Amino acid sequence: MNIILQISIVLLLLGCSNINNVNEKIPLVNLVVNEDKYSLILKHHFYKNFNTNNENLSKFIVKTNLSFDTSNSLSNNGTDSLNIIKGTVDFKIFNKLDTKIIKSGTISSSIITGSVSSLYSVNENNNFTKERISIYLASKLYRKILLNIKRSEN
Repeated sequence: MNIILQISIVLLLLGCSNINNVNEKIPLVNLVVNEDKYSLILKHHFYKNFNTNNENLSKFIVKTNLSFDTSNSLSNNGTDSLNIIKGTVDFKIFNKLDTKIIKSGTISSSIITGSVSSLYSVNENNNFTKERISIYLASKLYRKILLNIKRSEN
């Protein structure tokens, strides 16, 4: 039993040693957002992925507009009212040198929230849901921008 464990550990270590780690420099992006709470949360979590975000050194400008829509829905058994909060980010990627639009698009995500009885709880639940959507949309926007920037550079 001891020999099998040792062999499996050796195979595990040797099997993982063939991973090629490519570290490319990510081009600097200046993200332009509205000055509201959820847009600033989006910007903060977007920049967590970058090492630096100096506006003077950036190659690309991304203009965004974050909006939320709320709609009502019924649960499966039809007794509880549920809320669907949908967050949408409209973005435009510009090349800073010649201000040409590289890509424009929309990213959206939605969360279903349960029914809460008190008004304070409803307000706090909606705020927390919008924060979570903003964080998730920041990661989706980061991946989308990297993909489009890589395509535009080739």
